[in-house]
Amino acid sequence: MNKLKKVGLTALATTLVASSAYAGEMSVSGGASLNYSGLSTSSDTNPWTMGDSVTFSGGGDLDNGMTVNVSYELDGGNYDDYSLKLGLGDGMGTVTFSGNSVNAGGVDTVKDIVPNAYTPVYEAADEAGGAADNGLATTSGRVTTGMWGYAVSAAGFDISIGHNSVPAAGADNESSIGVKYSDLMDGLTVSFGRFDDGGVAENDTFGLKYTMGSMTAGYQQTKVDYDASGTADQDAVHVGVSVAVNESLSVSAGRQTVDIDNAADDETNTGVMASYTMGSITLAGGFNEVESAGGTSGKDAEVAILNASFAF
Repeated sequence: MNKLKKVGLTALATTLVASSAYAGEMSVSGGASLNYSGLSTSSDTNPWTMGDSVTFSGGGDLDNGMTVNVSYELDGGNYDDYSLKLGLGDGMGTVTFSGNSVNAGGVDTVKDIVPNAYTPVYEAADEAGGAADNGLATTSGRVTTGMWGYAVSAAGFDISIGHNSVPAAGADNESSIGVKYSDLMDGLTVSFGRFDDGGVAENDTFGLKYTMGSMTAGYQQTKVDYDASGTADQDAVHVGVSVAVNESLSVSAGRQTVDIDNAADDETNTGVMASYTMGSITLAGGFNEVESAGGTSGKDAEVAILNASFAF
């Protein structure tokens, strides 16, 4: 009796070991942050907030050379984002199904290439009622669940395509593409993106980013044409430079101008940023200023930003 039990347990153990040899791997990562955002035009809003997220990732290799990766993210205690990626193998690219447009790809891969040490210079405009999307109308605001993506790299090109066949009930499909080319010269990346927002807006963007040593400079021009009457089109030009002072400290400065149709003035955003990393802790902050937010003359604001983030 005991001998039979031993044989059974040994066989079971052998089966589990054999199965685990073909099993994928799973990892858990996450982080938390403490944020301060002091806007000059608002004194009755608590400037302190906290963020947190936990991501569960798993993946493995298939017998045919393909790979599968699954990711689930909990953000603020809610089921926030998920994605499934299928690597086709042999340089054939990757297919993605995602509940988040950034993960699905497309124009989001090139929507903001200008370097910064922490956050873009239009942070103040976001909080002060600046131009919608700051010239970067890359998402519709509709539900992005159910987006498909495809990405491939070849001959110096990185190409990413995103598509959502039914972004919302009764809405047209959304599609986008983002392209980067890095073989023109050492340190230079040229990017282009286009987004069709299902009959709401069309977005085209072109950018250049050049890295020389510890310094990276970027230029990006974006045009947004809204299909709906009464919604002003936008043309945005964004420039910036960042410097890695050492392995821990980075600083940046930038400027963005948004030309809004029929507006009294152009919206102008300027800012400086810095970040310092100590192991898994990063301290960051900066100062951004917006003039003529949303194209309204005299609608100016400043915002001081501080952030302490912890990764695990």
